[in-house]
Amino acid sequence: MRIELANNVALEPLSAAHSQRLYDLTEANRAHLRQWLPWLDHIQSLQDSAAFVQSVGQQSTRDGVPNVALFHHNKLCGVAGFHAVKKMHGSASIGYWLAQGSSGQGVVSTAVRELLRIGFSELKFNKIEIHCAVHNHKSRAIPERLGFQYEGSLRQCEWLYTHFVDHAIYSLLASEYSA
Repeated sequence: MRIELANNVALEPLSAAHSQRLYDLTEANRAHLRQWLPWLDHIQSLQDSAAFVQSVGQQSTRDGVPNVALFHHNKLCGVAGFHAVKKMHGSASIGYWLAQGSSGQGVVSTAVRELLRIGFSELKFNKIEIHCAVHNHKSRAIPERLGFQYEGSLRQCEWLYTHFVDHAIYSLLASEYSA
């Protein structure tokens, strides 16, 4: 079911119907995304995008969490969703990526606000985290803007093609969340 939000943003559960457009979006933004995302070498064909969508769908079903296609003015522009779900501990993390041309328009902030509402109100998580590369200032601005607390950094925790990067860890607790 499509969710219409503010700022002409809409979320749709990620499905096989998105595979071709998602692959095309990845191809068009490969250089931009490669700065911060380590998975691009694994998406080399439409079949790779379809396998990703299927895998995310299985995770969504297994963990009962949404992973969504992001739309801005009815145009697919990225993906967001829950990862690293730890039901026993009431926690999960939110991940996202966005096409370069949609950056700076409030798309991710709007989507993450909705994911927070779902995570805290419907899924009853106690803690939601966002992890991003220390030097990815645009990505770090999202949790900072939405009231997350900076917890610290993990040193050299992700291999990014030719080098390791540190991650900044942000979290928001249910007790801190305000819809």
